[in-house]
Amino acid sequence: MKRVEVEADQMPGQDSFLDVITNIVGILILLVLVVGLRTSHSVQESPEIAAAAKERAQNEYHQAFNTALTTENNVRELVQRVSTARAESQFRESEREWLGTTVAAAEKEIESRRSALSTENQRDFDVRQKLATAQATLDDLTREQVALMSREPVVQELECQPTPMAKAVTGKEVHVLLADDHVAVVPFEELLDQMKQDVQANLWRLKQKSEMERTIGPVGRFRLRYVFTREDITGHSDAGTYMTGSVSRFSHCFVIPEVTPVGEPAKDALQPTSDFFQQLKQYHPDNTTITIWTYPGNFERLREMKRSIRQMGFAIAVRPMPPGMPIGASRNGSHSLSE
Repeated sequence: MKRVEVEADQMPGQDSFLDVITNIVGILILLVLVVGLRTSHSVQESPEIAAAAKERAQNEYHQAFNTALTTENNVRELVQRVSTARAESQFRESEREWLGTTVAAAEKEIESRRSALSTENQRDFDVRQKLATAQATLDDLTREQVALMSREPVVQELECQPTPMAKAVTGKEVHVLLADDHVAVVPFEELLDQMKQDVQANLWRLKQKSEMERTIGPVGRFRLRYVFTREDITGHSDAGTYMTGSVSRFSHCFVIPEVTPVGEPAKDALQPTSDFFQQLKQYHPDNTTITIWTYPGNFERLREMKRSIRQMGFAIAVRPMPPGMPIGASRNGSHSLSE
């Protein structure tokens, strides 16, 4: 008896096995609880879900039914059109065959009657047939002529524009920039007045270097960049060349827009109520010339501008510029030429 107990105590793994069994049973109990909770939720939510699914299914059914009904109507209409076109084609084919047969029979009858005539009568018959053909052609041409005469004649309008003449601009000159299909009045005179004041305040700079470059503005969304140079005045004597003094001279200037494109869109600027035309109304046409600076690609709009400005009574000068070149003036530049 004691031996048996010793053997039982010496059997390994029994406690571990019982622990595993206990853990498995616990896990199964937890799973049953989780499944039960989910089932209870599903049972509670199932009527609403079923109702929503049923409503969704009904909507899909009605949508599919309407689509099928529309498709069926379209197919029936297409079949009807095909049947009508086929019947029309068969009718035209039958008509063409009948006309061909009738024309062939008529030609055969005419040829048969012609063969029965004498040579002189055949010649007379041919002449009559040619006369009938010519008369039919004449009738067609007459109807076409009457139709053309009943139409209103197409009138082509020719616009007469003044021929540009080499006439230097005198009096007041208003500068207008036409670039990128935008129009802006350039305050050239105001910028030049500022330049004169700025030069007087900065002439001392030319004592240190031979060239002075400065930028002033803005005035009306434009700035002016100008360059003044110092030129030495020399004299000559038997001893050689000597410097007698120096003078400051204007070299050149450029007008630079602060933004691009600048001004109003050209299609708006050509309206009588635009800011552009309101600015032009400040000047008197008798002593004012409008100088338009423009670039390639704007010449069609230039013609429209010239027409509108000319109707206001202003003289016009045009200065075409190469792409990328800013408008400006220089000591060796030329005057504007008005039309």
